[in-house]
Amino acid sequence: MINLLAYFVIISVLVLLLSNYKTGIITSLMVITNFGEFIYVNPNLEVGDFGGVGTIYFMDLFFIALMIVFFLKVSRFKFFTYRLSFLIFVSLFLVSMVIPFLINSFSLKDMISVIRPFGNLLFLPYFVITITDIKEFNYFEKVIVFLVFFFIIIQVSEYITQKRIPFRLFESESLFFGEDPFSVEFGGIKTGYIWSRIGYLLPFNLLFGCYYFFSEKRNYGLLLLSAYLLSIMIALSRIWIIGFGFFLLVISVFFLFKKDSRENVRLKLIAFIGSFVLIGFILLFTSSTFNQIFDIFLLRVNSINDLADKTDSSFLGREYILFQMMSVWSEYPLFGAGFSAIARRLVTNDLGFPNILTIFGSAGVFMFSVFFYQYYKNIKPFIKEYYILFVSLASVMLMLIFMSIFSIDMFYFNASGAILMAIGNILFNISKQEDTSEDAGYNYAA
Repeated sequence: MINLLAYFVIISVLVLLLSNYKTGIITSLMVITNFGEFIYVNPNLEVGDFGGVGTIYFMDLFFIALMIVFFLKVSRFKFFTYRLSFLIFVSLFLVSMVIPFLINSFSLKDMISVIRPFGNLLFLPYFVITITDIKEFNYFEKVIVFLVFFFIIIQVSEYITQKRIPFRLFESESLFFGEDPFSVEFGGIKTGYIWSRIGYLLPFNLLFGCYYFFSEKRNYGLLLLSAYLLSIMIALSRIWIIGFGFFLLVISVFFLFKKDSRENVRLKLIAFIGSFVLIGFILLFTSSTFNQIFDIFLLRVNSINDLADKTDSSFLGREYILFQMMSVWSEYPLFGAGFSAIARRLVTNDLGFPNILTIFGSAGVFMFSVFFYQYYKNIKPFIKEYYILFVSLASVMLMLIFMSIFSIDMFYFNASGAILMAIGNILFNISKQEDTSEDAGYNYAA
């Protein structure tokens, strides 16, 4: 009874926070970043149990609060343009609930565990019905930029002192209590899983940075892009470095092969990429510290491909999970294994978008094809009206899909992907409005 009362109080507080766009945006982004690096509460924070069926986590209560907000703001669903996608998703969800009984692989605990990551897709409708005009979207931008730079300060402080900044709440209940079990030390330079929390915000920082840098709508685009690179270098994150390389490749194709693209955009692209090469070349021959970091960086990048030492656990882990997914897909090609004990047992680490194949099978491919088709329709108006905004949105989205293949963190990619899809929908809605505000950064594009 006491637990139920506690759940009710937590959900009620979350509903109040999520109902207002300012507190809702902050709360959502803090949850995605595990309540940030300075107040560290893992999404898997245990808050109780449910009659012996399984553990109740903070994220379970958060997603319940999100759904309550949907019902409270049902009149705003007219802004949502992904109705067909969610109809297909709900249909597949119901089918996947039945499949475990058909293949004799039902376990309530396993089913709940496999379903949980899909709650992140609720961020898509939430942000669409929460951010409906340019003022609210500009606020979203300001929160993103502030959090990125705040987290960088924390990261740099930890990097210099080689100690974690002790701003943690409920640490004894956190999954990463005490020393970070994922922490690795290379020649006295420590890097760890906890530091990568800033990565949850980087796709949006990269979106704003590229839009401002190439469009000259703001004068700090390059600063945001530099912050992006600094963040991933501090964390020595191979996923983000490789993802950024893929992003540069995609955005280069968009800009270089667009016939009527302005020449100064192409020159800025060449200067942008060339500056990275030049700075890296200078540091390589002038800084012993950079040489050390560069060697570590090459080691970590190589650990994700066939060139890596096969003893590298990260490569072996990803290789194992991908092969297991393909094995499950070959056995259940049409609708997948559903939310079954098989899906949970074989895919112990949810591997981004590819795990959709394990759960939904070929139907999952169709579902996401419809998602991306509607996403394309949302940002299509910007191709002719403002090509740079379209390229920035499309390139970041493609980068995220590419990175999800190599990452074992479905929570992050589902949440960030959902918000990026929401941004396409939000800008589409804004483009249909008459904007009279003086500081609207997207008024010209809209």
